[in-house]
Amino acid sequence: MLSLPCLLAAALAAGPAAAAPSGARLAVVPLEAPPELTFTGKSAAEAFAVEAAKRGFEVVTPAQVEERLGREATLALVRCADDPKCLAARAARLGVDRVVCGWLRKRGETYRLALVHADARTGERLGRMERDVPVASRRLNKEIALAAPLLLGGQGDAKGVLSIVTTPPGALVTVDDVPVGTTPLNREVKPGRHKVQV
Repeated sequence: MLSLPCLLAAALAAGPAAAAPSGARLAVVPLEAPPELTFTGKSAAEAFAVEAAKRGFEVVTPAQVEERLGREATLALVRCADDPKCLAARAARLGVDRVVCGWLRKRGETYRLALVHADARTGERLGRMERDVPVASRRLNKEIALAAPLLLGGQGDAKGVLSIVTTPPGALVTVDDVPVGTTPLNREVKPGRHKVQV
């Protein structure tokens, strides 16, 4: 079997920039993360806050969230991670219309990131994304900047199509160590890094 590990970056269809509803106030909460990634989670949340402000939202930054709620209440909010109902309940004291939070993990040489955009009054999920991002200088914040318009616009993850053709046909294909079929193959995948074996 020929092993072809490769990076597959499925294209993001960013489309037009999401504009904020008139006067919309958005709280961006530090990402829930293990202790060794706490700083990275805060940095990623700050990057998202910057992008949201560029799109017209009145943003309550991660630092301002802690100033307003205090350390313990902020930690409780962070633990909500990507649960929109929990986020709405815990963010009520902030007086915002929307809230963004999520979680961050490290798996080998990649970060696993999830973000949710929720209505702070009803707990309705307005958008969600999940990404695998290579651990590289500034790459995580760049991915967040690309994802912000989609998430703020109420969209989910963009999808890409992995197409593999071999001569002769019939080669077995695995994506991320999961068998997915034989060539010729067209498979929908999430944006990010994928391990492909043919």
